[in-house]
Amino acid sequence: MSLRDLRSFVLPLLLFGAVLPARAEGLAVAGKLTYGTAATFAPFEFVQNGTLTGFDIDLAQAVAGKMGMQADAVNMEFGGLIPALQGGRIDLINSAMYLSPEREQAVEFVPYMTIDNMVLVRAEGASAITGYDLSLCGKRIAVTLGGIEERDAHVADRTCRDAGRPPLTVLAYPTAQDTALNLLQGRADGAFTSRFGAAVLEAQVPGGYRVVGTPFGENARIGFAIRKGDGELHARLQQALDRLHGDGTFDRLLRKWHLEADRLPGGTGEAARVVHPVWDGLAYIGDFVVSAPFLRGAGMTMLLTVASLVLGSFVGVLAALGQLGRAGRFLRGPIFLYLWLFRGTPVLLQIVFVYNVLPLLGVRLPALTSAIVALSLNEGAYMAEIVRSGLDAVRPGQRQAALALGMSPVSVFRHVVAPQAFRVVLPMLGNQVIGMLKTSSLVSVIAVQELLLVADQAASANFRYLEALSAAALYYLAFTTLFMLLQYRLERYVSPRRRSDNGRGWLRHLLPAGGDVR
Repeated sequence: MSLRDLRSFVLPLLLFGAVLPARAEGLAVAGKLTYGTAATFAPFEFVQNGTLTGFDIDLAQAVAGKMGMQADAVNMEFGGLIPALQGGRIDLINSAMYLSPEREQAVEFVPYMTIDNMVLVRAEGASAITGYDLSLCGKRIAVTLGGIEERDAHVADRTCRDAGRPPLTVLAYPTAQDTALNLLQGRADGAFTSRFGAAVLEAQVPGGYRVVGTPFGENARIGFAIRKGDGELHARLQQALDRLHGDGTFDRLLRKWHLEADRLPGGTGEAARVVHPVWDGLAYIGDFVVSAPFLRGAGMTMLLTVASLVLGSFVGVLAALGQLGRAGRFLRGPIFLYLWLFRGTPVLLQIVFVYNVLPLLGVRLPALTSAIVALSLNEGAYMAEIVRSGLDAVRPGQRQAALALGMSPVSVFRHVVAPQAFRVVLPMLGNQVIGMLKTSSLVSVIAVQELLLVADQAASANFRYLEALSAAALYYLAFTTLFMLLQYRLERYVSPRRRSDNGRGWLRHLLPAGGDVR
């Protein structure tokens, strides 16, 4: 996590730091060593066949065993790891996190490995880059956002400027896989990655990458990150690591994952690029679509969408009705504050706030519940305005006429106002449904395994980004089509003038109309 990441996630926490009680010491879950990881960095942590694996995963199991505990992984986006640690959701970060001055201001480290980096270029064609030297000047260099590679790139940039050479263009991407993919696609001239990551890339994409020059940044360290001041956990982790070194377990794990100190990438770039046939790609898409992780991710996305919409609509209706009548004089202020707060702040901030800040106030919600609460409150703020616009569209004279006929206010709302308002707001509700479907992907930052996170992690294991993202897109398109058809059927059902085509015109309804046919 870079300083920019820390600002975007931690600053909201600091605003409340003066009034929040200190978190009680102890484990997130009794008897378990709960750690956070971002499984997109092979060979340290990645997802293979729906299972979390890698050197760090095995190391956590071994460390927990030495501590007499059980390791419990929480897989999330890298940007959410430090906030989750500070909020007490996890006991430590175990995600090959580099030690940097910025991070050490927020967390405390227990180092376990020294690592160095390499310069990668595309295997095909000639490259003017010869290594970590002045040949980088004026080139586009891809790095992982917040990683030690980004720092090394800026050091190289200053070296070029001091030598009077053109500066580097540093392209920072969220994950190591994104960095490698953009190099392969020609968006970058070179990339920085770990020595071991370079070896994995050579194995995953034969003929795709070539290492130039020698390793650099040999003093970079990675380690477990824990909360500042947690001396007891620091001592226990260090003791467990010492015991793993003493009995040879650590060295066996290094050999298992080919992380020996003298291991260097050996690719020459002479192998022909592997071109996958179209039917091979289609087979992968089919496998992804019917795989258990994708099915679970799609189900989670649908659950988040429906639950958040139902609860958000309920909140929105209450907020809209609360501004009406005599009671509205007292409720308009609090309702306006609610609308201002949730419409004026990013959804991502709200999700992180509910998940990581509420525990400091004594309210600890599970990740899924936190996601639904945050999405529902955000949705309710927009639904309130949609409902209010629908109610305002009903002419006051109709209410007065209904009351004059002896109908009660509740009956007037139920039989006169609500049906007309619902017809007005239905198209806007359809847009909100589709918007919520896509917004649900943000909850991956708090370890909710929704569809897009599953697709990204599946692709990180074998670089099948096209196939994995295509499979996710098929699910999203299927859900969107389903919601659009339901909206169409609802519009026909509530319309005062039923169409005479007996439902055969649904496709025409989904396409742009040539004119108003009413």
